[in-house]
Amino acid sequence: MSDTTSTTASDQRHETFENDGRDRHSLQAYVSDLIALVKHIEVPVERQLRLEESANYADATAIMRDIASVTAAQRVALEAELERLGGHGATGIKSAWSAMLGVGAAAVGSVRSTKVSKSLRDDYTALSLASISYTMLNATALGFGDEALAALAARHLEGCAALIIRISTAIPAIVLAELRDDGEAVVVSAAEASARDTHAAWRTN
Repeated sequence: MSDTTSTTASDQRHETFENDGRDRHSLQAYVSDLIALVKHIEVPVERQLRLEESANYADATAIMRDIASVTAAQRVALEAELERLGGHGATGIKSAWSAMLGVGAAAVGSVRSTKVSKSLRDDYTALSLASISYTMLNATALGFGDEALAALAARHLEGCAALIIRISTAIPAIVLAELRDDGEAVVVSAAEASARDTHAAWRTN
């Protein structure tokens, strides 16, 4: 009787240990993927800041600098979390992120007149991908009982959301200014109406 009880308890402890290992592995994978994604955001933003055209649009440059700052801080925090979880960082950019985000960057290089606004469009896309990824990490961390990691994911999601809102607000004026500077006959003041339409669309949904 006692031998059976002892064996059952041992098996339960072993199963718990295995489950904990699987939990850590799942969280490690999510965090590692996010590190790769954040790195893939950082690289093109640094290139965008070096574009000669970017210097002509102060609002765009300010947003790009803040994206660079926020993503760098997020990467450092994620790397610390991965170390806490006992994982190792990815050895380069995940191919899925590279394929998904690289298409937009290539398109920007071939467009002369709205290079800065299209750079911000690509940043918006990348930050949106990061946002839903942080939501997934938050849910996974909460499901596994890692409240510290869940809180970090929520904070990082807030940071991405704030940047997305700034891009959405600024983009109408930037794209119209670029078109004007390229000699197109556009009404630059129409940016205000465009911003209103954009915000109305989000409020409706």
